[in-house]
Amino acid sequence: MKVSSQTEIKGLILSENKQNISRANVVLTDSQDNIITFVFSNKDGSFLLNTDKFGNFTLKVFAMGYVNKSIPVSFIRKGTIIDLKTVELETDKVREIKEVVITRKTPVKIKKDTIEYNAQSFSNGTEQNVEELLKKLPGITIQSDGKIKFGNKEVERVMIENDDLFERGYQTLTQNMPSKPLDKVQVLKNYSKNKLLKNIEDSESIALNLTLKEDAKGKWFGNILLASTSYKEDMHQGKLNLMNFTKRKKVYILLNANNLGLNEMKGVEYLINPSSENDVENVGTNINTLSTVNLHQKNFLFDDMRTNFNNDKLVSLNYIYNFKTDWKLKFVTIFNEIENGNYINSYYKFNFNGLDFINTEDKIWKQNNKNIVGKLELSKDFKNNSNLQFYNKFSYLNENNNNIFLFNEQLNNQIGKNKLFANENRLTYTKKIDSSKALVAVVRYIFQNRPYDFTDENDVFSNILNNPEAQKVNQTIDSKMNFGGLKFSYLKKYAEENNLELQLGNEFRKDYLNSNLKVFNSANEVVSFNQSGFINNTDYLQNTVFGQIKYGKKTKKWNYGFTVLNQIIHSDLNQNKQDGFYISPSASIGYQNRKTGNFNLNAGRKFSTISINDVYTNYIYQGNRNLRQNNTSFAALPDYNFGFSYNVGEQMSQYLNFNINFFRSEDYLSNNMIVNPNYTFNQTILVKNNSNLSSNLELRKYLKFLKSRLSILGSYMLSDYENSVNNQQLIKTKFTNWKAGFEMKSGWTKFINYEFGYEWAFNAISSDVNSNDYMDQKGFANLYFTINPQLRIESFLEYYKFGNTDQKTTQFWDIKANYTSKKYNMSVFVQGNNLLNSNSIQRYSISNISESLYTQRLIPRHIVFGINKNF
Repeated sequence: MKVSSQTEIKGLILSENKQNISRANVVLTDSQDNIITFVFSNKDGSFLLNTDKFGNFTLKVFAMGYVNKSIPVSFIRKGTIIDLKTVELETDKVREIKEVVITRKTPVKIKKDTIEYNAQSFSNGTEQNVEELLKKLPGITIQSDGKIKFGNKEVERVMIENDDLFERGYQTLTQNMPSKPLDKVQVLKNYSKNKLLKNIEDSESIALNLTLKEDAKGKWFGNILLASTSYKEDMHQGKLNLMNFTKRKKVYILLNANNLGLNEMKGVEYLINPSSENDVENVGTNINTLSTVNLHQKNFLFDDMRTNFNNDKLVSLNYIYNFKTDWKLKFVTIFNEIENGNYINSYYKFNFNGLDFINTEDKIWKQNNKNIVGKLELSKDFKNNSNLQFYNKFSYLNENNNNIFLFNEQLNNQIGKNKLFANENRLTYTKKIDSSKALVAVVRYIFQNRPYDFTDENDVFSNILNNPEAQKVNQTIDSKMNFGGLKFSYLKKYAEENNLELQLGNEFRKDYLNSNLKVFNSANEVVSFNQSGFINNTDYLQNTVFGQIKYGKKTKKWNYGFTVLNQIIHSDLNQNKQDGFYISPSASIGYQNRKTGNFNLNAGRKFSTISINDVYTNYIYQGNRNLRQNNTSFAALPDYNFGFSYNVGEQMSQYLNFNINFFRSEDYLSNNMIVNPNYTFNQTILVKNNSNLSSNLELRKYLKFLKSRLSILGSYMLSDYENSVNNQQLIKTKFTNWKAGFEMKSGWTKFINYEFGYEWAFNAISSDVNSNDYMDQKGFANLYFTINPQLRIESFLEYYKFGNTDQKTTQFWDIKANYTSKKYNMSVFVQGNNLLNSNSIQRYSISNISESLYTQRLIPRHIVFGINKNF
């Protein structure tokens, strides 16, 4: 796609004897030899390169077997077209210079589904870790949470020398591993986790593989980071990364501790709270960690560095050994201890059907978590094109909570604990029949046990039981889950882009939930009352036999696909048995064209079943003056979905992306709230017909006269639902959310760059009983000063205003200065956080019967001094 605001460089690459040279690497570099962009020549030797920058540059051409060529180019006007006509390369005549041969490596190579970057070509020596190097590679972007994207797709895994140490928690590696030992960065498209399924399964996954320089293999290297505030704030950070990689053995050790508010557990979160992968080597895709009540509320407005009053410690070991006998051992273990405090004041106003009251609450949430997780994998490759993989993981959690609440100035202490023990086993066998067919069998077993025990000191039950002696409530819960699954898959590739997948399997899950509630007086003596409505003994069994067919076909521009899932579901809820047969079809069609754009259309129908937390029939006290029960039994909930997406252009210049999705549930879970000024009963009920509509728009445009990229962002969400209050008739409610905003980011090569943006969010709710609306606003402005290659200063400014009430606006200003020493392979930094010393932030929200205002305490101003040394 030709973009008028860009400079276009084109030409034809020929050999001395006038033969076309295909797949030659054409690279544009600036005056400091930094790579701006690159392309590869086509089969006929032609190339077309676009850039949004201007000035004096060098065009370099690399081709195997030919002498490299450099051509100076210069352009200062908008929409310049430079036609180099023919670029002739000389044949490389090998010359022996005694024992010394000097060569320059090609910056980028393409090998079928692999794009390979030469790390040295993109490095200037100031990068302290892999992530900082990845930011310089064309086509790769790093998101705020450390996740990596290649083009529009998120990278699923980052490997070292073809071994995956961290799976979906690769931020630990990329944000801590020094970049100096790197040799190549390989982007693996259409990646298959199981190498026997490569080019057979229909995969669009993206992975990165990092290769090391020869002199870095087998040696211990890593980094150490030490940071601290002054003695007054007494905030610190310490981190040690130690690693050793060879072809056979890979070791990564991490020690980490901080009370600076940093959440550095993201790299191990996939182990603590895993999400099931929906792929051919897994069975059971909706199995979450058991959770019945939540005794701790965390921040949900900002990055943790603003509100995370913490003291965290983490130790982890990742180990891989490749045996000569084609066995592979992988072992991961972590221990972490997390102390977290959160401080919230809230104002709650209720108004419905003559009941009108206001509650104010001051809440201090304090939690201490200890996690121990161990994971062992064994795999064996056989000579008959088959392999066997075994996986075992155990998890142990010990959580203690000590919360102090003030409810309308009345003290309410909560002390509680919960534990979790979980064990998971999985065995997978893969047989590659030939180059186009494979069989996969997988069996999986999971056990989880999670008991709760907590006590609240409040007058909730003195109001419920009409007994002033009831001053304490103790809730105990025991929940267990057993899951077993078995699946067989047959994969067939009929042509280059024509795939069939057949699956047959069975999933069995049994949940048990027991709860008991006791009430005490101020002297800790048991208060007698009729407990029958507050005791649960629930057995819930589901067995699903399923068969699925998936088919996909791709042509040069079109792609088609459909899936049909057939399920026979048997349920047994406290001896109440049900059986049903369900068909879930889905289909998609897509079109790709560089000039007119790409679109994708998909539609489907599926069934979801309700969980153990939706079927217990008596009340469970969940803390915070809230009790919950369910007026539902087993149900398979049908829903429909429809989606359309369209994009055109190139992300770095001129780009449009639009998508719209519609979702409708025939039956869905809602609630009936029985509201009292001192407590709330929440009853889950089954309601018909709920729909959601959402859409997003992103428009990017490079503005030549400003040398900056402007992004226009917008979104829309509409949701209609029904619920009940105080056993009244259902209330129909419609909620809408409009968002509009913009972002600008400079593309200067000068010492200063900027990015800023602003967003308006318009929220409205209307129902049969009332209506309300409010607007949220937020903005940011960041400046980046590169004084020289060693010294960099960054300034970050944020602005927030929530709701239509008179609450204050909140601003944050952070500054960081970083000096990098190539000689000592280290960096020294000073960082000022929350320099405006904002001490709280407010958030406004509405529902069809109430409005709320939350005020959350913030970590005060502090200045951090630190050093990061690579070795």
